Amino acid sequence: MIRRLGRLPIFWATLLLLLASLVASQAMTVAMFVLFDPPRPDFNRLSDIADALAGRDHERGGRERALSVTRQPAAPVPDADMTSDPRFTGMLAARIGVPRDRVLLYFEPDQRADLPQRRRARRLVPMRRGEPLFFDTLVAAMETDGGWRVVRTPPAPLLAAWQRRMILWFALCALMLVPFAWVFARLLTRPISRFAAAADRMGHDPLSPSVPEEGPAELRVTAHALNRMQDRLAAYVAERTAMMGAIAHDLRTPLARIAFRIEAAPEPVRDKVQEDIEQMRAMIAATIGFVRGSTRAGDIRPMSLDTLVRRMADAEQEVGRPVRLDAVRPVTIAGDPVALERLVQNLIDNGVAYGGGVTLSLSAETGEAVLTVADRGPGLAPDRIEHVFQPFVRGDPSRNRDTGGIGLGLTIARSIVQDHGGTLILRNRDGGGLKAVCRLPTTYTDDPHVKKAGDQR
Repeated sequence: MIRRLGRLPIFWATLLLLLASLVASQAMTVAMFVLFDPPRPDFNRLSDIADALAGRDHERGGRERALSVTRQPAAPVPDADMTSDPRFTGMLAARIGVPRDRVLLYFEPDQRADLPQRRRARRLVPMRRGEPLFFDTLVAAMETDGGWRVVRTPPAPLLAAWQRRMILWFALCALMLVPFAWVFARLLTRPISRFAAAADRMGHDPLSPSVPEEGPAELRVTAHALNRMQDRLAAYVAERTAMMGAIAHDLRTPLARIAFRIEAAPEPVRDKVQEDIEQMRAMIAATIGFVRGSTRAGDIRPMSLDTLVRRMADAEQEVGRPVRLDAVRPVTIAGDPVALERLVQNLIDNGVAYGGGVTLSLSAETGEAVLTVADRGPGLAPDRIEHVFQPFVRGDPSRNRDTGGIGLGLTIARSIVQDHGGTLILRNRDGGGLKAVCRLPTTYTDDPHVKKAGDQR
């Protein structure tokens, strides 16, 4: 049932959520009217007023506006909208047991002007078993020795008890609707999140798995169109990559013939041509390696990155290359050992070629392994740092193969890092030199749509 709701169009899913919320809120409202008693008007009996004036205890009876008793030297002045009735004043004096002229009683009459004064008072102050009930604000006073004893109805609270109960009930209704709203929102947003993640992966790797065609109808249509575009893009990239590899491969034969025929040439000419042939062969080998590395998925498994770094540094030192280790922390990641070895080797070769030597360090941050390869060479101009990651772009503008290289080392290194879900940046060091900072994730998602070890498109 929930899966069917998740496949509804966004319009109908949203409308269904609104209708369900409306029905639930109306059901809660009906239940409130059925289960709760109607609010009772707050009132004070004439006997309560008499007890308060006489100093006797009087029952509050669950009423919110209990009478307050004060003393003052002069008789109280009623509000402008208050009135008095001699009959009720006399009844109050009789209950207290004092003369009529020592008692005052004022109350708010009914505001409808089409009724006579006495009838208005009777509507507002109904008789119950011979005792008047006062529902509105009143002021009563009794003259005593040295002043007046005054009884007043305190101001009405901002929210009555029944209003507070209503607010609490509506808050509980809203809390009960939260789980249903969360389920509907989850049904709508989960496919969108997966779609966004898959689209982002496709932007980095055209050979990544297809976008899952799931969720609301509009999203399925969009995912289908994006998958068709990805297929066309992948076919285009594969065609161009295959053509590049075929051209590089086929160039080996004419180069071999040129090398054979140049043997008969004079020695100065032969040496220069042989040097050019070797450079072309190196470029062809690098191109073929780049093409193969961009189209093959490696075997991704848990591996100790610190062991790999130490082993490669030891191997470089054995052959006399200026490579040394700094702090190397134990870090385990999920990766392709062959590809990561090529990554580290390319960074070392780049640093040795341009900086005269490198220092390797490895640390662990939150969810990431940070590999740093630093040198003390001339560095790079800030506007050329990103430029050197492009294929066949070299840090040394000269055409010397020994110092300029082929121009694919950093391109291949960044491609390997991105295939592992990480980042590779270059940064100039304080005091001179360049630093390559490689960040690789130490944890991988369990999303079944993310490419796993050995996945092939």
